[in-house]
Amino acid sequence: MNRGVIVGAVGGLVAGVSLGAIALAAPSFALFSQHGASVAAPAAAQLALPAMSQQARWGVLPELADLVEAVSPSVVQIEVRSSPKVRNMAQQGQNPFEGTPFEDFFRSSPFGGGQGGEAPEQMGSGSGFFIEGGYIVTNNHVVEDANRMTVVLADGRRIDAKLVGTDPKTDLAVIKVEGSSLPRALPWGDSKSARPGESVFAVGAPFGLSNTVTAGIISARGRNINSGQYDDFIQVDAPINRGNSGGPLLDHTGAVIGVNSAIFSPSGGNVGIGFSIPAEQAQGIVQQIVSTGTVQRGWLGVGIAPVTPDIASSLRLAEAKGAMVNNVTDESPAAKAGVREGDVILSFGGQSVNSVRDLTRAVADTKAGTTRDMKIIRDGREQTLKVNIAALKEEGFQPVAANAAPSANAAAGVDLAGLGLSIAPGPNGLVVSAVKVNSPAAEAGIRAGDRLVRVGQSAPTSTDAAKKAVDDARKQNSQAVLLQLERQGTKFFIGVPFSAG
Repeated sequence: MNRGVIVGAVGGLVAGVSLGAIALAAPSFALFSQHGASVAAPAAAQLALPAMSQQARWGVLPELADLVEAVSPSVVQIEVRSSPKVRNMAQQGQNPFEGTPFEDFFRSSPFGGGQGGEAPEQMGSGSGFFIEGGYIVTNNHVVEDANRMTVVLADGRRIDAKLVGTDPKTDLAVIKVEGSSLPRALPWGDSKSARPGESVFAVGAPFGLSNTVTAGIISARGRNINSGQYDDFIQVDAPINRGNSGGPLLDHTGAVIGVNSAIFSPSGGNVGIGFSIPAEQAQGIVQQIVSTGTVQRGWLGVGIAPVTPDIASSLRLAEAKGAMVNNVTDESPAAKAGVREGDVILSFGGQSVNSVRDLTRAVADTKAGTTRDMKIIRDGREQTLKVNIAALKEEGFQPVAANAAPSANAAAGVDLAGLGLSIAPGPNGLVVSAVKVNSPAAEAGIRAGDRLVRVGQSAPTSTDAAKKAVDDARKQNSQAVLLQLERQGTKFFIGVPFSAG
């Protein structure tokens, strides 16, 4: 069966051979662009946009031609020249034909890298749009590794651009051009109120075809395509393709409510599923890049996971909402505020935390040094902690040691009734010695070798204590029991339901 993939919306020429597209090396989704910032921009009225009809037909953008005429000059094509990402054998000082009659031919041919072993530059193109003072919003993946960028305006002018800053985490970038009579800035719209079914249109340069306009509707909100921890895409069916990266998604007033970023496609072309970064998420990032050239995010210092229905059941929560604290970093803002493993975060700064992404975005958007109230539930009781957020430092992950394998007598471990797993003493505490096939433990993802840290609110140090904690939970008519496990140095919680019978 043919499986669709997400491909980057960057169209271009490769070594001047043929019109094609430079696809991103993403496993299943192709990035286009995402982000924008609360940069000072003129109001929509300043664009002299046409008045909208009181009665617009379903799914039809009123006066689309007038809107396109008003906004198109502010949308640009961005041509990018970059160094080859893959060095060929000649560049590495290797000539497979050395000592043969073909040695000189290989050294001077394009396949060998040209004279002196130099490989031709790669050429690609994407889209972007003006915000203010010559600043242009686009995607990070459009301009990353660029040696030279040229902005092509709607009137045919070509202007060299310089990079202001990028944010790879959100695939956003800002570039700038200098010149007179530059196009007007496009206003940011209200993406918070955008609803599925509302009409939208996109302008960009798919496959290098500048000022291409497509229209459709919003298909869904809040899409997570696993491109990063800040995913919150608007899904649209307005046709967008490679080369649309960085172009604007506009509402019926001509305001930017999103930045076209990715498509889902089995072939790399449009199949009616595209993704745009909401303006509400994009504006702050763009503003930071314009102001400082970088992006700073808040840091809490916790490892979190979703509250699944089984976890909610084991904790006797009314709803499966919030963010479960798997671990707390030493000396972090969370640790200083008194956050503990097993806490469930319900709100942050007055905003409800319904999912992990809600907390991730809320913390990231908080300025370092700011204190926020954070509501948690611990041992069945709600309480509020005050957290002073720090700045996130971009540091690589430290390698962690794998857990020791179960001992030779693991098969003789003690069964935890109704869960489908056995535990046995290990060098660092209790270890899962076996997991029964098709059991609740197996379906929850527990593996042999995982270290058992906690059962409910207790931290058992013996197999008898662990068995008693599980039995007590079952006697209390709990539908599931909460286990904290450790795998390869990382702790996490899992709610495991009791099997019937």
